[in-house]
Amino acid sequence: MKENKIILGCDISKNKIDTALIERQNKNKIITEKTYSNNIQGFRAIIKTYSLMIENLHIVLEATGNYHIKFTDFLERKNITFSIVNPLIIKRYAQMKMIRLKTDKVDAKVIAQYGIEQSPKSHKPLTKVQKQLKSLTTVRNSLIKQRTTTKNLLHSQELLSEIDRDALKAINADLRTLNLQIKKLDTKIEALIKKHYNNTYTKILSIKGIGAKTASGSIAYLGNLSNFESHKQIASFIGITPSIKQSGKSLKKTTGITKQGNANLRTLFYLAALSASKYNYACRELYQRLLAKGKQKKTALIAVANKLIKQMFAIVKFNRTYINNYNILLDS
Repeated sequence: MKENKIILGCDISKNKIDTALIERQNKNKIITEKTYSNNIQGFRAIIKTYSLMIENLHIVLEATGNYHIKFTDFLERKNITFSIVNPLIIKRYAQMKMIRLKTDKVDAKVIAQYGIEQSPKSHKPLTKVQKQLKSLTTVRNSLIKQRTTTKNLLHSQELLSEIDRDALKAINADLRTLNLQIKKLDTKIEALIKKHYNNTYTKILSIKGIGAKTASGSIAYLGNLSNFESHKQIASFIGITPSIKQSGKSLKKTTGITKQGNANLRTLFYLAALSASKYNYACRELYQRLLAKGKQKKTALIAVANKLIKQMFAIVKFNRTYINNYNILLDS
């Protein structure tokens, strides 16, 4: 793997990105420290600042709080090398170096030093097929939302005392068009998955509670999971992990789920959890146990959704077989 000469460590919180730049030739000296807004303007400013060294630049950041997702999406679109590191790894690295992580700027320095010394694996860009599936799935989801809106409009018009036939014809024509386009996209998505991801698709679909839409959506947005080292990283990407405010202006406080990841996958897994809480042995057991402890149904369902993600990660990443009554067992 090519070792980039320059590392930009990034500590990302809700509103800002603290950065520290370091060269491989002089790893003990921080060249620059800057702070940017955690939004598109800030992302563009980062690229502009380091435009002259972009070919030798390797951006390293933590996968914490879900606040990094929009930034990494931007970096991927710009074909810039970056790595996403587990926060626990950074914490242990700092402990080994006897560095106390007190501020975001210190965190950025440590991340940069870690990047220089450890040369973390760069994030794999999406393949052409993955990008195609992601695009098709995103458009399909948008059309489904449009169809729901159009159906609601039709229903509201049918309740009127005076119904205009031309208005109904226009609405029904829209519905027919939307249904046709959705069907075409479903056919193309299914064909691509069967051709390139059939084994992964079959394994995911074998999990009780996960249907065709969730399985295909998972592949469209996650691929074969090669960019993820744990089920927790997938949950973080989706945005279905507990929201803990602990950096920047925030205090350490749990405030529900993050809701800052992939909204489409978050909806799919939440709906899948409704089924899994009834028919998936391990998920049903978890769901009933949490309810018995007095947890709200929504909280229990979110836990079930995370359990489904854990099951999916295990069978795909480690090529295992899902058996409902015995959870997950290795292929015999």
